[in-house]
Amino acid sequence: MLVAGLTAIAYVPWMLLGLPIGALVDRSRPELFVVWAAVSRGALFGVLTLALLLDAGSMWLLYAVAFLLGVGEAAYDNASQSLVPRLVADADLERANSALVSVERLGQDLVGPAVGGVMFAAAASLPFAVSAAALLLAGVLVTGLRTPAPAVDGRPTPRALLREAADGMRWLLRARYVRTIILTGAGLTFFTQTWEGLLVLLAVGPMGTSETVFGLILAGGAVGGIAGGALTALLVHRFPQRALQVVALAVAAAGNFVLAAFPTPVLAAVVLSTTSFSFALWNVLSVTIRQRMVPATVLGRVNAAARTLSMTAAPLGALAGGGLAAVLDLRAPLWVSGLALLVVTAMFAVATRDAERVGERH
Repeated sequence: MLVAGLTAIAYVPWMLLGLPIGALVDRSRPELFVVWAAVSRGALFGVLTLALLLDAGSMWLLYAVAFLLGVGEAAYDNASQSLVPRLVADADLERANSALVSVERLGQDLVGPAVGGVMFAAAASLPFAVSAAALLLAGVLVTGLRTPAPAVDGRPTPRALLREAADGMRWLLRARYVRTIILTGAGLTFFTQTWEGLLVLLAVGPMGTSETVFGLILAGGAVGGIAGGALTALLVHRFPQRALQVVALAVAAAGNFVLAAFPTPVLAAVVLSTTSFSFALWNVLSVTIRQRMVPATVLGRVNAAARTLSMTAAPLGALAGGGLAAVLDLRAPLWVSGLALLVVTAMFAVATRDAERVGERH
């Protein structure tokens, strides 16, 4: 329960602080928040490293660090998405976002876990020390970026931030196309998480795989995410963005049915890879559309709304999948997710049928 709670607490800052952080980003230069997030998280990893070296670690320290790291992640994710359109020409947004997603997936899903495991085997404090140094270096690098400061009135009091967060949500409620994309993305996250967290049980149960084979399955998913991020910029020059979004949703739905019907290690690797590819494709396109269509004055708050919904959908989806598996069987979440994503795909296609070009309609 303590370990599960440690994972869950990382989502809490998004639910509590996501929208106020978005309002703060809209009030300032986003690169300042990127620097702050990098330096503060580096300092937190430094504290954790010191505690481990002094044998002074505890679960309560881990909980505090996990929560504060979540605050820093909320600030970084929000500010970085607001920063990109200030630095990159409109025509290059897909290329920039593709590069960012590919590098993130490469580090987070493929290289990071492998290198972290090797370092942890050498010394428990080593991966945290390296993370601290890397984040502090990132903060130094970002200090070279500078964008114009927005014109804002008044001080960022709690009441002002709540009012501005509400203003951002009112804008989003009027923007039908952007709102549809955000809600669809939350649905994709929810229904995918119903089974991804249970994949290890499928692997050691019906599939009968070894730990090594399961690691290869996860690596296949990482490679798919990297490829999806890298290829999106090329695909968007050949096909309409809306068509790519519909395909991404449909492929995710189809993969669920395939794995539910034929739970084998090879197909698990293929399905996880294609699902990760679809996720990366969807994310790059969705972020780019927001950056193009949302005014800079409210972009931070709209980014915060999108991310808060997805960060809330992920743990709820995992809980729902666990309940389905407990009541029925391990394949039930796959069947339910496949059916639900087919409905989501159809609803998205109908809701956006008049938006053949990004920005044509809200």
